[in-house]
Amino acid sequence: MIAAWAARHWPGGPVARPEATAMAPDGSTRFFVRLRAAGRQLVAMHGPDNPAEARAWLHLAGVLAAGGLPAPKVWAAEERAGLFLMDDLGQADLHGAALALAGDADALAKLYEPVLAMLARLQAVGAAGLDVSYCFDGAELSPEFLLRREAGYFMEWFVEAACGLRERPAGLAEELALVAERAGRAEPRGLVHRDFQSRNIVLGPCGPGLVDFQGARLGPAQYDLASLLHDPYVDLPWPLRRRLLGRYLDLRRDVGPFDAEAFVEGWPFVCLSRLMQALGAYGFLCGRRKKPFFAAHGRPALNSLRRLLAEPPLAMLPALGQLARRLPDDPGPLLAALAGEDSR
Repeated sequence: MIAAWAARHWPGGPVARPEATAMAPDGSTRFFVRLRAAGRQLVAMHGPDNPAEARAWLHLAGVLAAGGLPAPKVWAAEERAGLFLMDDLGQADLHGAALALAGDADALAKLYEPVLAMLARLQAVGAAGLDVSYCFDGAELSPEFLLRREAGYFMEWFVEAACGLRERPAGLAEELALVAERAGRAEPRGLVHRDFQSRNIVLGPCGPGLVDFQGARLGPAQYDLASLLHDPYVDLPWPLRRRLLGRYLDLRRDVGPFDAEAFVEGWPFVCLSRLMQALGAYGFLCGRRKKPFFAAHGRPALNSLRRLLAEPPLAMLPALGQLARRLPDDPGPLLAALAGEDSR
């Protein structure tokens, strides 16, 4: 059905049924297909289950394009049906490229350079033209949102559902609220993609491109960089993470006014919140959506969370540190079991 719809709306006029190749959707319930016809390659997306999400995606595609950011051009859209036909930004992604260069810090730094530059521009100009009424999952990453949907998500789906820990250290609720408060009020603010990790950054002939941006909203500018540098799919070496953080700060200063001191002050709290979100997501995707692929990424995410909690200023959170130490060193088998898969 999706290929036939795309054929009727092909740029330049209808074409015979295009050659179609299904694309892996990762954690999404949407369906993607790569199409080839009349010397052109495009991508069609079908997401009929969430009209508000489809509406947000279309609005944000326009906002990003208007800001000179590399979002796919939309050739045809039927918003109510959740059908979109767009440019294909490329078949490679940052995830695959980074894994191929594992162990070579200089090569990885070079690979990440244009991605950091793209992110700096996203934070500088991305919010211009944004109408937050289109943000289907909330207009802003506020303290209340982060406490409920990141810290709460982590506790419900990772700590309890996956790891089976129900006893909570004294003071944990207060520390989770503090992290959400510090992360949710961190400055400076900007447009947050909210899933700016290696599998959502396409590498094409024209450089890196943005996909899966339908959840974007306003929030702390640190959030997307935290998603990129503390990305469990890649698990960059810590010295390289620090190096790329410094490089991002330089690039961000180059594209407009920027309070680097405020950014650095909020950085560890936003990083911790993002890692809790990732671990909660792995529990949800394994437990609710039965996708065992995500189980293997629990260990690097937990290792990063523990390391953050062992260093200032987050070492001042003893209850969270105690909880992290109680969690299994490798939660992968528990996550796989949650998905109904035997990990042996």
